[in-house]
Amino acid sequence: MSLPNNYKLYPENVLEPRKVTIDGDDYTLHSYKFRGLQDFYDFLKKNPQPNYDVFSHRLSSVAGSFEFAGVPYDKAVEKLIADMDPGYQEYLTIQRNLHARSAKIHQYEPIKTIAGGNIDPVSYVTGSPKIYNASRLVVRPKFLTINTQVAYYCGTSKEQVFNRALIITNLIYALEKSGYNVDINSFMVAREEDELIQAVFEIKRHGERTNYQALYKSLVDVEFFRRCCFRLIEIADVQNDWSGGYGHTCDKYFVSEIMHLKKDDIYFDQPDEMEIYGHNIESDFENSIKRLHLENSIDISSEQKVLRESIKTLRKGK
Repeated sequence: MSLPNNYKLYPENVLEPRKVTIDGDDYTLHSYKFRGLQDFYDFLKKNPQPNYDVFSHRLSSVAGSFEFAGVPYDKAVEKLIADMDPGYQEYLTIQRNLHARSAKIHQYEPIKTIAGGNIDPVSYVTGSPKIYNASRLVVRPKFLTINTQVAYYCGTSKEQVFNRALIITNLIYALEKSGYNVDINSFMVAREEDELIQAVFEIKRHGERTNYQALYKSLVDVEFFRRCCFRLIEIADVQNDWSGGYGHTCDKYFVSEIMHLKKDDIYFDQPDEMEIYGHNIESDFENSIKRLHLENSIDISSEQKVLRESIKTLRKGK
């Protein structure tokens, strides 16, 4: 059977494989891009063909146990757009004090000039040389992107995963309060020998309110990665044998090279790398901010208070 050319069948979501060079080594990169989870759902519902030349014996997206991968594949796909589970309700309760702000655009102040703009009648009558109303740029918008890996290393606890999602949400809120326009991408990048598979899920664009459901599902739901993202690996036009372990999660250096991360982009790493231990949300938050070197941009104690009060609200409701 010939390899499926999914990049020709689904050009909106599947990019044509291309060659990339990292540290002098050549790789073939297979990429997917989705505008939110609805887009991901629509793609999977088209039932793109698995690459049976590579995955001839077992599709882990379907065969994975409940303990490892959660609800069955078909339900996992529907879960991308379905109502949320009780875990999400807990997540929302903690977020109740966190409201996304509109993106800050260019800000101007009114000034008077000797040319250009509309004539100010009062200035004209009084003989002022500056008779025109104009404006001057005083604030330029600041943009940055938060990139979060959806795969977790073996041994990562549910508490670490949950706290990481809470911290990322709080980070978005804190940055927007500080005047930043924030974009959020959840992603996966995996490697098997000289092949790479990348998928980017655009969760939020600057100017939009945070989609808490999409953020929660991509970062917390085990099915998202071990069912739905595994299916992306299974349909990729790869030639190496990915069937044994579905590749290796790439580290920050590889991700930066592949995704062309900008200097100011935030790479939110694995919980262990961010010193998120899952025991105390306040200390986990402080550790993360310090790992990101954002102490000068974010008032840590103030944001910890927001989380502390939210958690009190949650406990009262139980």
